Amino acid sequence: MKRIPACALVCTIIAGCSSSPESSRETSSPAPKDVLARWEADFRPSDHDTLPAALQRPGASRTGGDSDTLQASPGTGAESELVPGFRVQIFSTTDIDEANQKKAEAEADFPSEWFYMQYDPPTYKIRAGNFIERYEAERFARQAIDKGFTDSWAVPEKVLRQPTQR
Repeated sequence: MKRIPACALVCTIIAGCSSSPESSRETSSPAPKDVLARWEADFRPSDHDTLPAALQRPGASRTGGDSDTLQASPGTGAESELVPGFRVQIFSTTDIDEANQKKAEAEADFPSEWFYMQYDPPTYKIRAGNFIERYEAERFARQAIDKGFTDSWAVPEKVLRQPTQR
């Protein structure tokens, strides 16, 4: 009879020392592949662009908090405002390499015009110009169509009133 309590005591001690299902589970962290996939799905390059490409040229800086005024190098007095206007969208794609290629082609075809790449997930859009009036944008769209950019059309957007010369 004394064996049963001793055996029960030994079994209880052994059972208490064994690991429970909760303690045996390792803290599971997501696999690096899953983390990367989630990050890539949520990543928006446009969130990291603070100014349009034209304004990031040397000597240009933003003045004021939420003001739509941009000022060139200090002391020059040259100002350009962002005002309602139009740009011409000449190309749209989900492939950034294709977008860069079309932008380079457009810059070669129209060397005096400003071109912008805009990312609106999942699409990269190539837009041209700082047109105040719609008719100017429509005229440029027709020129772009004649040069082979068949999907060109005028888009309302804030533009630079007096951009620097290219």
